[in-house]
Amino acid sequence: MKKYISILSCIALTVICIVGCGNQTSSADGDNIKMYLSLSEPDTFRNVLVNQAQQTASQYGVTIDVYDAQNSIENQVAHIKQAVAENYDVILCGPVDADTTLELEALAGDVPIVFFNSCPDEKLLEANKYIYVGSSEGDAGQFQAEYVLDKFKDKNEINVVLFKGPQGHSATLGRTGQFKNAMNASGKKINYVFEDHGNWEQSIAYEYFNIFLGLGNDFDVVVCNNDSMALGVIDACKENGISDVPILGIDATQDGCASIEEGTMAFTVYQSATGQGEYIVKAAMEIAKGNSIKDIDYATEDCKYVWVPFEKVDSSNVKNYK
Repeated sequence: MKKYISILSCIALTVICIVGCGNQTSSADGDNIKMYLSLSEPDTFRNVLVNQAQQTASQYGVTIDVYDAQNSIENQVAHIKQAVAENYDVILCGPVDADTTLELEALAGDVPIVFFNSCPDEKLLEANKYIYVGSSEGDAGQFQAEYVLDKFKDKNEINVVLFKGPQGHSATLGRTGQFKNAMNASGKKINYVFEDHGNWEQSIAYEYFNIFLGLGNDFDVVVCNNDSMALGVIDACKENGISDVPILGIDATQDGCASIEEGTMAFTVYQSATGQGEYIVKAAMEIAKGNSIKDIDYATEDCKYVWVPFEKVDSSNVKNYK
């Protein structure tokens, strides 16, 4: 099985070996806790999250071993089995497919799991044992809707192009669902003149948006479930001489923020990868000790979630997110 260490992690934590080593420092807080992190697959956001998780674990004297499932359910199942066989105290899991949650929990047995990045169905979570750390995806969609409605407050009809993440992904459902709810509640006529799954990918959004442009339909705004897809739309707009249509993303990635600075992206929503990386470890420490997460910042009263807040980003404050 291949251990995954991001480039960012290697820079920030040079004490970590390339293969076979976790983070270990002396600290009473860690209580010799061993954490097994199964990552669905690396990307810019997840790399930052993992890097921060490693830093937080090192700070508290916790051992954390990180493995890349390479977007394979079979690999992730093997990860859970390995974590149990090697007596890890807690599993941190970014599910390849949240629909496998019940199977993963069954395999884990008595080992608690902190899920991240893709949220399981609420009925599969259990207070202080199977929990989720992330950001409340509906908030991001709400913020996008508020931007669009303010931008077009003088229009009674708005033509929207909408690029969504992977079908069935919790972020796709939450961001898209609340965006549409807020838009529909505005009393304006909302026309979704093009809507498809760009699967988080810049290249797919670029290709699909070029196809849409070939149809010659009118549109007022392009709303994307993440920055990468927004950047694909921007690439297509540049090639077609379009510069007067607001394009919205989510995540406030480095490239997304640079695009806002240059005026090609209008708005994004900061999802704190560092915050999520920090809190998956803090929550995991508590449940590994048999404690409640109730006193952790952003934890919900039912002790099933830790919601790290989203933040609005536009040209007025983008310098704070670089």
